[in-house]
Amino acid sequence: MMLSVTQLAPVWVVEKASGHDPGPAYVLASRLGCLFRRVSMDDLILDSHLEGRRAPGLILTSGVRGGYAALRAGRRAQCPVVWCVKGETRSAPMLRSLPFDLVVASSSAAVAPKFCPTLGPLTAVSPHVLAHAGRAWQERLEHLPHPRIAVNLGDGAFRTSEEALLLGKKLALMVNRYGGSVLLSVRDDTHPELTDAFIVGLSASFILVWRTGEPDEDPTLGFMACADTVVVLGGNAVALVEACAVDVPVFLMEREQDLRGARGRLVRRLIEDHHLRLLEDDFVAWPRPILDEAGRIADVMKARWAL
Repeated sequence: MMLSVTQLAPVWVVEKASGHDPGPAYVLASRLGCLFRRVSMDDLILDSHLEGRRAPGLILTSGVRGGYAALRAGRRAQCPVVWCVKGETRSAPMLRSLPFDLVVASSSAAVAPKFCPTLGPLTAVSPHVLAHAGRAWQERLEHLPHPRIAVNLGDGAFRTSEEALLLGKKLALMVNRYGGSVLLSVRDDTHPELTDAFIVGLSASFILVWRTGEPDEDPTLGFMACADTVVVLGGNAVALVEACAVDVPVFLMEREQDLRGARGRLVRRLIEDHHLRLLEDDFVAWPRPILDEAGRIADVMKARWAL
């Protein structure tokens, strides 16, 4: 009888899937460089994956229910369990006291033996993924003049059509100063009238537009990988972190007084760590590190448990 490759996987991922986006446990598992398998919480609770099978060497999990099921299985298998917190947390002392071997969370708290804070949420977008997207899109974007400005437009970028129009005109003026082009990706088109106004403002520049819902594949990663600068307007924390995975300047076109809540705190941390700048009047480059928190945490885990 042939043994399935997945049955030999030393890493298990116990995580409830949420939509099309991979969860933090899956993201981390994919960066470890070894085989891993998904195990449902129900099967784990029933011990059906621990009877007559090779025990895991590591369990990655997220969520409360998945965390408790993984802890129970980890004790039986005598393997470490890593719990990934979804979303931002401000309760680091409580997380450090949990019985997991390692807790990974988006937090500004200090590192501890069993606590690894990250700068924003973990995302599957890595320098390697961006490089692959760049190779796929390079030929299709050859006709566009440099500097190429990749513009990622997300939800909450504008309050009124007038504001959207003015920001579009401002950005077009900056791009035309260098004779460049705009690669606009609209991944959230909840308010199409605001998007239309922004595009009208940008129309004075050489512009390529993709809007969510169009039949073509999402070119956002390809646009960023082939750009000389990335500009973000609106969007959630994941969009910000993904943009900061590029190796070119990244700007946020937003007023500082509008930065509020968890997203505002993340923006300020990204600015403090030189990953991001607020766009003012020019695309002035500066030395910035590439943000790859999933890769960094994966390296910590590989060193700790010799994966």
